[in-house]
Amino acid sequence: MKQRIFPAWNFATAMLVAGLLSAAGLRAQTTPAARPAEPNKDKDDLVNLSPFVVSDTTDRGYIATRASGATKINTPMIELPHSIQVLNSEFIADTGSATVFQAARYASNVAGGSQRGDDALLIRGFAVTRLRNGQPYAQQNAFTFDEMAAFDRVEVIKGASAVLYGSASPGGLINLVDKRPLPKQQTSLSLMAGSYSFYKALLDTTGPATKLGNVEINYRAIAAYEDSESWRTFAFRKRSYLNGALEFRLTKDTNLLSRIEYQRDKLKDSYGKPYIWFSPANVGTLLNIPDEFFRGDPSIDKKRVARFIWDTTLQHRFSDSWTARASLAYGDAFSSRTEVFISAQGAVINLFPRFTQYIPRDEQQWVGEVDLLGKFKLGPTSHQLLAGVNFYDQEINDSNLRYNVSPSLFDIFNPVYGSTTVGSEVTTTRRVAFTSSKWRSPFIQDQFGIWDDKLQFIVGVRRDDLKQSVKSFVTGVTTPNNQHKVSPRYGVLWRVNQEFSVYASYNESFTPATGAGSVQGIPFPSPTAEQTEVGTKFELFNKRLFGGIAVFENSRRNLTTVDVLNPGFSVATGEVTSKGGELDLGVSVTKDWQVILAVGFQKATTTKDNVPANIGLEQPNVPNQSGSLWTKYGFSTGGMKGLNLGFGVTYVGDRAGVRDSVPRSFAVPGYTIGNALISYSRGENKFSLNVENLTDERYIMNGQARLADPGEHRNFRLTYTRNF
Repeated sequence: MKQRIFPAWNFATAMLVAGLLSAAGLRAQTTPAARPAEPNKDKDDLVNLSPFVVSDTTDRGYIATRASGATKINTPMIELPHSIQVLNSEFIADTGSATVFQAARYASNVAGGSQRGDDALLIRGFAVTRLRNGQPYAQQNAFTFDEMAAFDRVEVIKGASAVLYGSASPGGLINLVDKRPLPKQQTSLSLMAGSYSFYKALLDTTGPATKLGNVEINYRAIAAYEDSESWRTFAFRKRSYLNGALEFRLTKDTNLLSRIEYQRDKLKDSYGKPYIWFSPANVGTLLNIPDEFFRGDPSIDKKRVARFIWDTTLQHRFSDSWTARASLAYGDAFSSRTEVFISAQGAVINLFPRFTQYIPRDEQQWVGEVDLLGKFKLGPTSHQLLAGVNFYDQEINDSNLRYNVSPSLFDIFNPVYGSTTVGSEVTTTRRVAFTSSKWRSPFIQDQFGIWDDKLQFIVGVRRDDLKQSVKSFVTGVTTPNNQHKVSPRYGVLWRVNQEFSVYASYNESFTPATGAGSVQGIPFPSPTAEQTEVGTKFELFNKRLFGGIAVFENSRRNLTTVDVLNPGFSVATGEVTSKGGELDLGVSVTKDWQVILAVGFQKATTTKDNVPANIGLEQPNVPNQSGSLWTKYGFSTGGMKGLNLGFGVTYVGDRAGVRDSVPRSFAVPGYTIGNALISYSRGENKFSLNVENLTDERYIMNGQARLADPGEHRNFRLTYTRNF
């Protein structure tokens, strides 16, 4: 497959962002320096204009009390019959979160994490669906970490939301909310340096660009460059990132926002260190090799990712009661991985067969949606009616080409690098395929209340129509996969008083099936899921404490399992169930002291399977217990004014390791790590020091198939920020 890093997008993106930066520079020559934006009338007008958008002007420190991702509507979280946590920009900055996982781990029952270039998140025992600004993410499969500098907040939404978002994980969603252009001039420049030769520069500028007649135009431009090595031998990452947005205030009722993003990563990463696997008596025991172990060959291993995203949203308010929104996004990504893999362990404990894989992937996606929101009264009931339709078109060219290598065995106790030569292709495992997927999905949802909204309901339904085909260029066979699914959603909430609410909710979701491994040779039915949740939310002490308690049960069905009547084939009769409870708290003890606390309990097990030994097995990398705490104290008066001290701790209990045959189930040990912050602000200057893994704990972040992924060693990151 021919590699391409879209030079046209490179040029167009660079020119647009450079133009935005130039405009900012020219304006800076004639505009007085401004502090970082504070709540202001213009920004509040934007919030009033958009019932879909949430602003941080309502946040109290770390405490965010409104969210849009759960219902697509800006709603007080105490009125949502779902568990949801919001991690805002202040929290993300204070914790030094460089990845989505590093922020989301401070929400309850969030697990996973990876050092290999993706977050590998789990919520309530299941993989996560990601959104961007409340829309399907046009490029969530680009095999690289998102650039956190782009985001204003991260919403962790528990439970299935297929009514609004179609194919969705039963565990939950991560909604990444971008920073928006602001009408007040502000610019910040951050320079970072840290352990393992980490260096990064970040520029974030926003403000009014110009005015064309009555049309106000605001801009935002974000640029970042990173060059870093790793505590893992040979691993590194180089990133170039550009993000530009223009907002057109066409009238007081009409708003157009258009954004482009370009990210290019060059990196080398490692898949961890191996377990003992061939001996049933010792399976799951880590081999005695350092965490820094590199299982590939640096002369061959390389990974390249380049992606471009463009999105635009037009919103018009017809009246105080009716608002329409139309959005369109395009994503284009190319990734290329060449890696030396170690295969199944042989009879000698330290010798592993190995091979090389070349895995290119080229994908394009169009995502669009039209929404109509109406607010009205009908007799004694008040309604927020949301109706819409969205589409999702995706084309993927992907390949997996395997090659023999010499030497064919790798001694992990005495690794030799730089001498690997690539031999002939293993044609029996060749994959070259083209996948085309087209979704069309109308939906409707009504949030309505009675008795002065003390009793509130959510009722919704969605129909998904999927037309998919997978063409194999190896066999010449095209496999169709056309599916239809209706997903309902129900929720009820009792607003006991201004400080308490109790709720119950029920959701259904599905994910499209892939493959045709049944004896009939037809696609499997779609895996479906049901989620039930009961909980309470509270907002106490003049909104200085916000929290929630929830219990839940998720079941995912139609999972493939062995066809006992037809060996070598599968049937879709398996089931996995996750049950648990959780507590999330945000506390503003004083205006200077902030606390975030999360505690989770869950158990995810196989409840139906045609192999009896599988029933009751826990799902991999899902801890039964987990918890986190982050607290920060800032001095706002006296001789220590401007000093902030922060400390965080995350606990993850024992988990099951990934297995690829029964009864090879084993435990991955739990861990506790501490993190810290020291920062000092004076005038327009800020210095901050973040420390990850204070005690230099050695731990396993997750257990992959035959490989353990060690977590980060202790590292320091110093940041200097200048605001203009």
